Amino acid sequence: MKKILFIFLMINCFPSLAQQVINVEEKVEGNIHLAEGISIPKINPGYTLWAPETGEVKGLIVFTRSRRDTINSDVLIDEALKNHLAVLYATTDNRLEFFFETSRMQEIEKYIFQAVSQLDIPKQNILFCGMSLEGTRALKLATFSQSEVAKYHLKPMAIAICDAPLDMIRFHKEMVKAKTLEFHASATNEGYWVSSYLEKNLGGTPEDNLEAYIQYSPYNYLNDGGPNVEALSEISIRAYTEPDVQWWMETRRKDYYAMNSIDLAALINTLNIKGNSNAELILTENKGYLWDGRRHPHSWSIVDEPEMIQWFLKLIGEK
Repeated sequence: MKKILFIFLMINCFPSLAQQVINVEEKVEGNIHLAEGISIPKINPGYTLWAPETGEVKGLIVFTRSRRDTINSDVLIDEALKNHLAVLYATTDNRLEFFFETSRMQEIEKYIFQAVSQLDIPKQNILFCGMSLEGTRALKLATFSQSEVAKYHLKPMAIAICDAPLDMIRFHKEMVKAKTLEFHASATNEGYWVSSYLEKNLGGTPEDNLEAYIQYSPYNYLNDGGPNVEALSEISIRAYTEPDVQWWMETRRKDYYAMNSIDLAALINTLNIKGNSNAELILTENKGYLWDGRRHPHSWSIVDEPEMIQWFLKLIGEK
């Protein structure tokens, strides 16, 4: 039986930084089928909200992933709370959520609305963030917020994405190539399940159903940005990427066409051409490392979180 758990925690991790943490989740069971022979367990949908304990909350930073730790904060959370911002981690039951279904975006929209309402946050003062597929979700959610099927129309003021795949025609082709090449185990596995999952949900390959791939993609190079890029024309956007092509060639046998950097550069360039002067590409060098210290340019570590928060504060007129 499913049940909703509401957990309200008041925590003082640091003497000078009082905060409240609200955790709401629904217990679920079962698996998500990605491809033949590959499934992942469902996670509990809901959200975890970190906020200052007292005072006005000026804005909301939104991630569409699970972070159920209600005890330990981190640099981003500490910096946000210090500047009177709240941080929301909202998720469906699929940790590899692609937002193929409108209902999934409506679910996340509901969680964001609940957070904004609980803390009386100006609904325009929202920053969507995301690494990799989470960045893809951030753009899709921003587009969805302006559509007729959105209930609350929570259009973000800003978006910060890190090395996210955007053009699914290119992405599918490169996933098939990685699967076929069989050079690196994790890349081969990713290539297999991602290409299969896209085909399952978009009616086949791009050759089978090109229009579905165009409509789904946050950005599409072959169609002047595609049908969704216009919704991003008035949103401040940062796209972070570390285009270390030598690393990709040596470790994965991938070149520029296989790197998400190409989508991000094309998106920002297209938005600039169309008049969005608040869209910028942030290039880094030798900042990409995983939590265990291994070198990997496809990593959120390339994002300067305190500086990103200061950028957001300037946008909402607080700096």
